[in-house]
Amino acid sequence: MCIVKAATTTILLATLACCELSYKANANPVPIAQKQLGDRAMALKQNSATALEQVLQSRKFKASDLAQVSTLNDIQGSWAQSFIAGLVSRGIVQGFPDGSFRPDEPVTRAQFAAIVTKAFPQQSNRNAIAFADVPEYYWAKDAIQTAYQTGFLAGYPNNTFLPEQNIPRVQVLVALANGLNLSAKTESSTLLDTLYQDAAEIPDFARSPVAAATANRLVVNYPNKDVLHPNQTATRADVAAFIYQALANQGEMPQLRADDPIAEYVVGLQPATPPAASTPEPQPLTPEQVAKLRQQYRIEVTPLTALIRPSVPGGGSSVGSPTAYGAGWGSAFFGTSFQGRARDTSKSDGAASFGFGLGDASKAVGLEIAATAVDLYGNTFGDGTISFKLHRLLPANFGIAVGVENAIIWGETDGGSSLYGVVSKVFSLTEDAAKPFSKITTSVGLGGGRFRSEEDVEDGNDTVNVFGSMGLQATEQLSLIADWTGQDLNLGVSVVPFRSLPLVITPSLADVTGNAGDGVRFVLGVGYVGRF
Repeated sequence: MCIVKAATTTILLATLACCELSYKANANPVPIAQKQLGDRAMALKQNSATALEQVLQSRKFKASDLAQVSTLNDIQGSWAQSFIAGLVSRGIVQGFPDGSFRPDEPVTRAQFAAIVTKAFPQQSNRNAIAFADVPEYYWAKDAIQTAYQTGFLAGYPNNTFLPEQNIPRVQVLVALANGLNLSAKTESSTLLDTLYQDAAEIPDFARSPVAAATANRLVVNYPNKDVLHPNQTATRADVAAFIYQALANQGEMPQLRADDPIAEYVVGLQPATPPAASTPEPQPLTPEQVAKLRQQYRIEVTPLTALIRPSVPGGGSSVGSPTAYGAGWGSAFFGTSFQGRARDTSKSDGAASFGFGLGDASKAVGLEIAATAVDLYGNTFGDGTISFKLHRLLPANFGIAVGVENAIIWGETDGGSSLYGVVSKVFSLTEDAAKPFSKITTSVGLGGGRFRSEEDVEDGNDTVNVFGSMGLQATEQLSLIADWTGQDLNLGVSVVPFRSLPLVITPSLADVTGNAGDGVRFVLGVGYVGRF
């Protein structure tokens, strides 16, 4: 019978959940997925039309981005409308699948990294760093590294970045000033104390960069120009305003029109330069001109598919069978598993596994290597195995993998090698991953060895069998799991107890249906992901 030394198979409930902890999807504005950008009849009001006209004149736009300006349903009347329309038209920021922009929503450090690196493509000026809380396949990993290497953002002690932390307004301004090497000719204290009633609230480390941002007219304070609110969380509108002004300062975006109502809230020592008397003031587009532009730049009704990777919150999606996701370069994991009673015995046992990844599954292929000690209560390191998995991430939330469990064996493991192939996919159920029941991760595969039916194992038949799992992300930090191992059903709950710590705890019940084994068993797994 395929016991596999009490815990070899169930150790995967810790290690697999660990590996899945290396991924993240949505909960952040991503390129609009499956959104029909065709014939939507939304009238363009005066400010939107003017922004569209300015972008057309600048020639720095794509038709798809221009089309989205007219589809955003909640920026009309927003104080930041001019900034948002300008950035959306350039593809620097985008809306949500429901056609909204949500200007008042907070921005996280990861989201800001994604926006700022798209707005300002620059050469690196310092070496990369492996942030302990940014997993290998975190959705914004590349943007965070780029923002760090180009000097826009820095980390925190212990090599942490806190990607899900909301970013304050002062950090946005410091990032822009540092990344763009801005400076102020006026002494910082004099400038800040003169312009801001709450200058005393600006942290010491930020005073010079904020002064530089102010002198270069990056700061927009609405509704009170004299109050900075430096430690207030930056909204999507705030970030759009600051970045637009930074681009305008570089000549990459048109300056605000002198008659734009929001222009009076741009802080700076020098007033906006009025248009030359000989230059006729641009007139708003007529409805006929707007209709002509909309027709000229209309996109065919074709869905735009975003590459969305699986997510960290909620833990894993399996309690025993493999998924198509695995560790890549820079990721290492440790897992331990305990059984109150091993299958077909009355003995408790445990196992421990350590592994790491090589390669990049999002660009080519990743290789996960895991070593497992299968008998913690006996000859701890005398019995063990080494397993391998090649895995690849694909668009549309798909992953594929092939692997060999127990490819190398030493000591007594009571089981042989198991070759398998598996595909996985994440289905998003809501637009916001912070909402309950936001996604389902499913996996299905074929394998021999331990995946065979119990009858085939006992009879020595060299067959293959189907296995699979499903994990429902019930909350941001908890998933409900059903897992068919090829022999029986396992049910579990996977929990990430700490948002900033890549630790996953997975209690489960094995052999629930009685199709295999000798009764229901309790198994507990704990896993942790690190960086190197």
